[in-house]
Amino acid sequence: MSILNFFKASPAIPLKNYTEAMFKSTRMKSFWAFSFAYAIYYVCRLSFNVAKPALVNNNILTPTELGVIGSAIFITYAVGKFVNSAVADHSNIVRYLSIGLFFSALCNFAMGMTTSAIALTLIWGFNGWVQSMGVGPCVVALSRWYDDKERGSYYGFWSVAHNVGEGITFIVTAAIITTFGWRFGFSFAGIMGLLGVLVAMMFMKDSPAACGFKPIITMNKQTEELDNKEVLKHQWDVIKKPAIWVLAVASCCMYIGRYGVNSWGVFFLENGKGYTTLEAASIISVNSIVGILGTIISGWLSDRFLQGKRNVMTVVVSLLNALSLAAFLFAPAGNT
Repeated sequence: MSILNFFKASPAIPLKNYTEAMFKSTRMKSFWAFSFAYAIYYVCRLSFNVAKPALVNNNILTPTELGVIGSAIFITYAVGKFVNSAVADHSNIVRYLSIGLFFSALCNFAMGMTTSAIALTLIWGFNGWVQSMGVGPCVVALSRWYDDKERGSYYGFWSVAHNVGEGITFIVTAAIITTFGWRFGFSFAGIMGLLGVLVAMMFMKDSPAACGFKPIITMNKQTEELDNKEVLKHQWDVIKKPAIWVLAVASCCMYIGRYGVNSWGVFFLENGKGYTTLEAASIISVNSIVGILGTIISGWLSDRFLQGKRNVMTVVVSLLNALSLAAFLFAPAGNT
């Protein structure tokens, strides 16, 4: 079997006699499986962030080397997300997601086996590439299993997964590093990664048609051919819209703050404010936990009180984000 055939989307099988309850049960198991797996993707992505203080305090790496290693994952993740998300649309998403998480788990095991800055940079850079194999399959799964009326709600529920993964990292991984050392923190992330692979392979399904259910979206050949011809034109039309670029820049600015806190928050609180690793990580975990609530209710708030004006909601939360970052920076040590 070639690699291309291995990752090829599962073919449709003949329709079977099934009830609505059977379909919803299979769909829900799949949803929880890829949501759990995506949460674990974050455990395997953020483990280095909570290990930073220990690596510096034990004179293994310098802050500059930490920055180089941390940059490697962002560069490869950015390129990989663009490539792998496009590939996932035509792939067996169960295998695609599982392979990415499997190699990410191996990267975490490898991170605990060396102290070479060069080796750590290469390993973490590769982790960025395989990490980018997670989001695409999840989004494709949502489009394959949920119609337009349901997709938005379940997308919101799925979006909580990354907050869960962050919470596990900043609480559990940090506790393990504090108790047993930084190597065990990477080992824990690796074990969780393998668990995520197992759950995805057992319960996640490629598509309704591959399970003998009726596809969510039916498309005749003529429409499909038309879409294939028009897709580049539509994509270019989107790229030319100024609003898209404004949204992209705004999102970029928000992510600078988010990843700044995720990547350096623990290190800053420990070295700049005098907290222990576990205390610092626990403080940062509040950001992830409250983020779960914000993710769920932000859409409802904009609908209920702002007549669906998402841009107004974005301005409000951006101002709150800026104020919280300022307070985070200037708050005296010992204040939680």
